[in-house]
Amino acid sequence: MSNEWIRAGAGVVFASGIVVAATVTGIGSAAAQTGGISIQGEAHTNCSFTITLTNHTNSRNYQPDWWFEEENDPAMVNATGAVADMPPPWRAVGGVPWPIARWVGDPPPLTSGVAEGVPVFNPPAVGYNRNAQPAGEVTTRAVDLRAVTDAPAPVDNKLTLYYRVKTGPVTADRLPTPQKLVVDGCTSGGGGSSESGSGTGSSGSGSFGSVIPTP
Repeated sequence: MSNEWIRAGAGVVFASGIVVAATVTGIGSAAAQTGGISIQGEAHTNCSFTITLTNHTNSRNYQPDWWFEEENDPAMVNATGAVADMPPPWRAVGGVPWPIARWVGDPPPLTSGVAEGVPVFNPPAVGYNRNAQPAGEVTTRAVDLRAVTDAPAPVDNKLTLYYRVKTGPVTADRLPTPQKLVVDGCTSGGGGSSESGSGTGSSGSGSFGSVIPTP
């Protein structure tokens, strides 16, 4: 299996018309993080993958989406506003001004978690705090690619996908740069189901709360 760790920094600028992607192999490691969010993609050998989101903020609205390499359309990935024609799985989502692909797991889709007792970002009553959870609140979902509608045919028993976090209330704490993950163990005509936490589901469209502007 492989792990890709991506962490929030000072923000990302996309080059016009170019999909910016990074691939990391092995198990990622970095200094302790006490602000923003971080995301980990883990490929399994049974044609499934897991996305883990660690949230140090007090917002529940950071939500990753993902797509196959064959769907890696620069016009969709790099869009900063509405797009008239969006090939599936790209779609318009309420409260998000640019195209979104598949959410991670459904139901419910993966979103940033806020621990019990932590005041949740809800302006104007509760302001945004990027260091509200120093230890980080972890949420995770697994997806079986054999159960995904309209999945491409595997190549050498592998499927390649990208994931990111381009939604959330504060731009600097998003993780919009697409990250590449290669998943093994995929064979034509396979079957399976997607896991969502302790339950089961599919990798469908999911749901999303309104994006709250940066305070």
